[in-house]
Parts: sequence; structure tokens; C-alpha cells
Amino acid sequence: MIQSAGDHAPITAGAKTPVSKPVMAATSQLRPMLEAQQASLSGIFAQVQTVSAAAAVGSVTLSEPLKQVMEQILGLRLGGSVGSGSVQGSELARAVKGSGIFKEAAQAASGKVEAGDLKMLLGQLRGLLAGLGVKAAQSRPLTSPPVPSLVSGPKGQGASTSRSSQSAGQTAMTGQDLLGKLMQDTDSALARIRLTQLVNRGLGGDDGPAMQASQGRPMDTVLELPLAVGQETAIMQMQIGRDPEHDTGEDDEGKAWRLRFGLDLTATGPFEAAISLRGGSTFVSLWMEREDTYQNIGSQRETIEAAFADAGLDLQELRFIRGLPVRMHAAAGAQVDRQS
Repeated sequence: MIQSAGDHAPITAGAKTPVSKPVMAATSQLRPMLEAQQASLSGIFAQVQTVSAAAAVGSVTLSEPLKQVMEQILGLRLGGSVGSGSVQGSELARAVKGSGIFKEAAQAASGKVEAGDLKMLLGQLRGLLAGLGVKAAQSRPLTSPPVPSLVSGPKGQGASTSRSSQSAGQTAMTGQDLLGKLMQDTDSALARIRLTQLVNRGLGGDDGPAMQASQGRPMDTVLELPLAVGQETAIMQMQIGRDPEHDTGEDDEGKAWRLRFGLDLTATGPFEAAISLRGGSTFVSLWMEREDTYQNIGSQRETIEAAFADAGLDLQELRFIRGLPVRMHAAAGAQVDRQS
């Protein structure tokens, strides 16, 4: 079932807060360091699971505060495998609030202290590890995901294959080695979140080649949400923006919104979605790289349409497109299902 999150977590788009020249200069020095350190958020979730499993069999000893923070981090994920159940609007709203992108600014504005989000919990985790004398491992990830962007299409990140299950190398690690890897992944995840926050402030480098290659209006916000799929954690990248070209007023009925997200799951391969909300009507496009995913989703058209109807959404268009958006200009004969 699909339920709107609008009643639970409204997101207001607007102009970026002006940034002073000293802040811009400091950011230009900080950003390359964050880019070098960042890695997919899937890594921290995989390593938290690995350390928890090692603690369960006595391979590493964890303090109660450390256990609690690790459990809270895993609890931030959207749960369940794709197709196994529904994601309620309240759950999605909770995941957005817990993404680590918004809560600092919200608390600074309101003065209220709320439950920790991912960035806050990672900061606590790092402090606890440092208090134990843990030093970050020095190994580097084989690959790092692209820096988040408001102009390029969303890119989902698959589960961290090197740690989604204990490999022989990790089984041979000592408890201190496992904690050192946990510290490294914590630092990489914090760098990723800080980079995302810079991008949302207009300080992430979107004014370079990415902007020139963009085929549409930049989005207002980008964030990443962890998604529990079986024993793994994939990362869904989501972009949200107002659609001024279709706005018809300042009231809720007249506002137009755009939502794009990307996922890359073992079961489906990479896929992307674009959703437009205009004056109470909904327009949806799904791009799928793999043929089997395209055929499977296509066979569920009636179920998907019924889910939108059950959620009270007026679905005006539902498109299934074979191939990802960035490749469509080069994909001859791409299959497009334009029925609505």
C-alpha cells in the first residue's frame, strides 16, 4: 500500500540561505577532504551488523551504551524486503527525519532537543569508540559513490558486498580490528552526510559540469535513506523539489512537487522513479535497467494503480520505461509503456 507522507513531514522548498565569503572559502578547502573520505552509507550498516554478530558469539566485547547506539542506528532503516509489505507515510517521514540532513537546523531553529538522527548517532558512536582507544582502520573502499547532486539523476547504492556477510578476512579479524573498521566506516558515513548537507546549501559543486549536463531544473533537496532488504542494507537516494512551471497557487492544491529516487537492489538491478504532484494529480515514470525487472513490474500494473487509488491519489499517468534515464539517448529501441 502507498500512503502519502505529506501529512507527517511537510518539506518546504525555498531559496538557499546566503553564504558568506569566508564560509565559501572554508568549504572549498573542506569539500575535497570529505569527497576523499566519503563512502556509501551501506558500509556503516553492514559493519554494525558484522560487529553485532561478532559480539553475539563472543568475538568482541561491547559496552551497553555502544550496543544501544548500534541498535538505534540499525533501527533507522526502512524495514522489510521489496514486495513483502507496505511502507506507510509515517514510516517514510520518520526515515526522512532520521536521515541526518535536517535535524541540526530544525533543533537550532526551535531550541527543542529531539531523538537522534543518523548523523547524531554516528557522532555518539564515534565518541564511544574513541573513548575505548579505537583507531580508524586505514584501508580505503574500492569504490565510492558519486557525490550527491541536485542536478544529476538520483543514484541508488547497493548493499556493501564486502561486508554484507562475514568473509574469511573478517572472520579472522580480532575484536580490535573489527572496531577499527567500524570507526573507519563511521568516519566515511559522516563525511557522506556532511557532503550531502553542503550540496543542499548550494556548496557541493553542482555549478560545474554536472549543472551543464543537467537536462532539467535543479531539485531543492537531496537525501539518502537506508532500506533493509533481507540481511542487507541498500541506500535509496531521493531528490525533492518544487515545480514552479506547474504551480497554480500558494495553497496546497495549487502547489506542484517533484520527487525522484534511485535504488539498486540485487533482486531488481538499478531503477529510478520520477513522481510529479500537480494540483491533486499524480504522474509517475519508472525506469528499469534489467529486462526481467521491466517485465515483472509491467505485469503488476493493475496492482500498482490500485495502490495509488487506495491511497487516495489521482494517478493520471503511469509509465514503465526500459533503460535508465542517463542512457536513454543511446539506447535504440528502448521499450516504453505509456498507457495510463
